[in-house]
Amino acid sequence: MLDILYIEDNLNEIDIFKRVLSHLVNPPSFTVLSNGSDAIDYLLQQGIYEDKTYPMPRLVLIDLNLPGQNGFEVIQQVRANTGTKYLPLLVYSISDLADDIRRAYNLGANAYLIKPQSYQEVSELMRRAIDFWLTPNQYVR
Repeated sequence: MLDILYIEDNLNEIDIFKRVLSHLVNPPSFTVLSNGSDAIDYLLQQGIYEDKTYPMPRLVLIDLNLPGQNGFEVIQQVRANTGTKYLPLLVYSISDLADDIRRAYNLGANAYLIKPQSYQEVSELMRRAIDFWLTPNQYVR
């Protein structure tokens, strides 16, 4: 089982994410994909992921500014597919623009988290998000 799929192209952000998770008492399993097109293929089990068995994540953290298809396009395609329609999608972006937040929610994001500036704030935000979305929360496919 895969706990988190993190869709992010910034190597510094990926490194911070990995360090934060490594310091948790029970770190979740995770996979990182660096562009939106690969994320769509993975989640919809198409392209290079077709006819192969890959674990579906319990939670998706997605940046908006991605190469290939952007985060908005990923959300839209994941929500349009019956197999991933209810998958928890959390936008994790540096953008605090009201239009981006509104658009993400309108497309079906479950939450919109703005990336904090300090490592300690990132650590606390990730811990709280993981505690909520992976511990008590349930979803159906």
